Amino acid sequence: MKKLLITVFSFGVSLLSVANPLVEPLKELTTVRSTYKKVHITFEAPMEKVFISILDANGDQISKSKYRTKEAVTVPFNLSALPAGDYQVKIETKDEVEIYPIKTVEKKSKNKPLMAYGKIKNRNTLNLLVVGLEQPGVSIDIYNEFNRKIGSEYIDQPEGFSKDYKFVNQNAGKIYFHVKDVQGRSKYVYPKIK
Repeated sequence: MKKLLITVFSFGVSLLSVANPLVEPLKELTTVRSTYKKVHITFEAPMEKVFISILDANGDQISKSKYRTKEAVTVPFNLSALPAGDYQVKIETKDEVEIYPIKTVEKKSKNKPLMAYGKIKNRNTLNLLVVGLEQPGVSIDIYNEFNRKIGSEYIDQPEGFSKDYKFVNQNAGKIYFHVKDVQGRSKYVYPKIK
């Protein structure tokens, strides 16, 4: 009888092992990718209880969250409040821990062109209008008809400005500006009669 019970128990254990195949390792079920300062963690299968931690380059914890999923899912993280650099994503279950290195970078913005306009007010006066500045700070070089610099100025005004320039013994219609902002955008402005 004892031998029969041992045989039945062994047979039951072998059936359970066939009915419950080994669970896939966490690393095979998880994908971590980053785009600029956004991180996406994808779980290819349901997760009973999983902790996701964001760590800095030294391994110090920045944030930690707990998740349970009933199906495959992608969990997004926005790291835009942190400086661009090297980080780690730590994923923990009750049985495993995986750490994925990631790198975040700043998204390069497409600079809009510098918006600067000039008009001739009269024979000796020009008006320069600069608008849409994202940061204060514009350098202005003034040139005559012979392409010689006759003046320069730096204006530290947020958003934009309008300024009249008066010239003595110079025909305003033959003067132009080279305007450059702190972002490196520049424009030559040839004032026109309006």
